[in-house]
Amino acid sequence: MTTRPLRSFTSSVAILLALLSAEALTAAVSVAAASPEAATHPTVDVPAPRSFDAPLLGGIAARVELVGSDSIADHRSSTWYRLAYVTGGSRLQVFEHYPATVRSADTRMIESQQDAWQMANRIVGTGSTTALPAWAQVRTGTDIGYSAGLMITLAYIDALTPGAFVGDLRVAGTGGIGSDGVVMPVDGLDAKVAAARLTRPDVIFTTGAPRSIGTVTVVESEHTRLLPADRTTAQWLNLAGYERAGRVAASHPGELAIVAVHDVRQALSYLCGRTGRAATCAAAASAANLPIGLT
Repeated sequence: MTTRPLRSFTSSVAILLALLSAEALTAAVSVAAASPEAATHPTVDVPAPRSFDAPLLGGIAARVELVGSDSIADHRSSTWYRLAYVTGGSRLQVFEHYPATVRSADTRMIESQQDAWQMANRIVGTGSTTALPAWAQVRTGTDIGYSAGLMITLAYIDALTPGAFVGDLRVAGTGGIGSDGVVMPVDGLDAKVAAARLTRPDVIFTTGAPRSIGTVTVVESEHTRLLPADRTTAQWLNLAGYERAGRVAASHPGELAIVAVHDVRQALSYLCGRTGRAATCAAAASAANLPIGLT
């Protein structure tokens, strides 16, 4: 199989999310009110559009912060935002700072961070198979769900490599992460993307086409995890197509790109093309050499 051409689809084209599952996160504003660290108030707080074809949903974009970020303050990081929806909500909110986990952390959130940590270490090539260290835990307040996995993986790769991984690029996104790097589909895309747009991002990674968005970049690739013996991972996931899409976006600075992915390798390849940075492209190349499917 050769790499397939880049195509853009309007949001009127339905993208089937066969594994779509319910996940939700609690309203971050209530977290801020209940937490003793309640200096965390939204930097943006506006009414959510009521045009979503869904029950009332609010949206949250929260900057990915590690619990130990103060201890590694000399490490310059890029800007990553994880996205959430709030069932019954009516606001779109952006949080630049978030409280540390309060009460008992949600099992799905813990598992998501552990999978993200293991995947990031495999990509960076640290050789570490240790459990998630305390400093790398993400500040999640009382949020629940697994949908931040992709963005947490990218933030961990950033933390494990020198300098800002994608420079000054601002990246938001949503999608669960599996142990082999698969990005799992999630709910609430319209509310999440609407909140993400308030962060002034350069790129938003999503798992499908939100109904309220005019154009989403979709690169054709295989979606199954059963890789034939005569195909490489890069061919199967069309990583060259994603890198090409990133280069196209780089030629239009200042324009937001909303990109559908179903594997972290695709996000990395896109970011390689978008930034042209040696560290980013090295991570993308390393990830391309990792097997998909059962690990």
